[in-house]
Amino acid sequence: MKVIVKPFFLLCIAFFSNTSGATDLMNISDFPDWFTEGLARETNIKKSSTLKIKELEVNSKVLGKYTLAEKSDNFWYYTIDINTASPAECYVFTDYDGPASSLHSILEHSLTGVETLNDKKLSNKSTFSLNTGIVKNSPYLSLDIMYLLGEGEQRTTGILKGLVSESNDVLRMCIHNEIGYRESFFKVFESFVDAMNSQAPTSFFEATYALLVNNIPMGYMQETYSIDADGDIETKNRTSLLVPVDASSISRNDTSGLSWSKPDGSLINATEYTIENGNMSSQFSLQYADDAWQVEGQLQGKTITKTLEHDGWFLSGFGSYLALAELKGGDDTSANYHMWAPTADPTSALPVTLRQLSDNPEANFEVDMGPIVMQFLANKDNVFQKGTIQQGPITMKMSLLHSKGQPTLP
Repeated sequence: MKVIVKPFFLLCIAFFSNTSGATDLMNISDFPDWFTEGLARETNIKKSSTLKIKELEVNSKVLGKYTLAEKSDNFWYYTIDINTASPAECYVFTDYDGPASSLHSILEHSLTGVETLNDKKLSNKSTFSLNTGIVKNSPYLSLDIMYLLGEGEQRTTGILKGLVSESNDVLRMCIHNEIGYRESFFKVFESFVDAMNSQAPTSFFEATYALLVNNIPMGYMQETYSIDADGDIETKNRTSLLVPVDASSISRNDTSGLSWSKPDGSLINATEYTIENGNMSSQFSLQYADDAWQVEGQLQGKTITKTLEHDGWFLSGFGSYLALAELKGGDDTSANYHMWAPTADPTSALPVTLRQLSDNPEANFEVDMGPIVMQFLANKDNVFQKGTIQQGPITMKMSLLHSKGQPTLP
């Protein structure tokens, strides 16, 4: 499937329509001593294994003693002895919805298993912590759920920890059902992900950004740029978000895209799909045919086919970096473009204004997309370091987690 990648400032529209330390959403000082002491526990993992997955060309040493518990054509499930009362569990998927949706689904399924194992009903659950970060070149999401089983004196408390990462169309996920051992568990996950990062990257530029609201990391967006066999620019993007709705509910959003553009930055074609809360919410493609831009796809199950009124060229994700460089090197302080942003409106061209800023030490450029305004700081190579997006009363921050190469043709 060919799917669209948007530039840095278009990736962020999806939100509004390197450490293992997670951001706790609860005040730990309010908990009893036995809980805070348990939360601080760690372990020394001395055992190691060789992880072998022939189908994925994986043959690497990993931390912990692995046992393959279940396997199918696109699924591997391991239990791992990490020197704690409960084993860690790690999964590999080659067919999946997306990092945010898949992590939430596995954790919910595991809670059902916890009920069965303890022969007690789930009486309450709360989102305990969220985080996002990077393992080598692979972004990850972290979600910990605190749960209560049973009632009264028979009540049992636990924390189910989950970590997920995606790269090379493979999803890696680990969970651990025990209070504490957060650093130890992260080391196991890090080793697991690293074992499957053996494929050499083919991109000439890639960047990954953390997305934060109220200083809480809720997800990431990643963009990669490569040159295909025809000399065109192939651009991929993935955005994954876990957004708390209330104390116990999490909204999940996974957007994936792929597009192609010419070396001058003009868009050739693009597609994009979004999975919300485990369901495909939209899927669109854009191509130029019969002297016009044609859009086909689905939105909330409704088929949409339209010829766009806009008949000019579209600025691509790669083109946005060229536009930035041109503005920096010229006499103008602003420039206007049109982009295709299916998350905002798949059936029209989105007017975008790029401006230079001279009086803001935190940002040197601004992107105006109507109801959404973004300010960001770009370095001398035009790689975005940080930024903010303002939509009405909501402000989202972005910070660079990892970048490789430069957004210029090699």
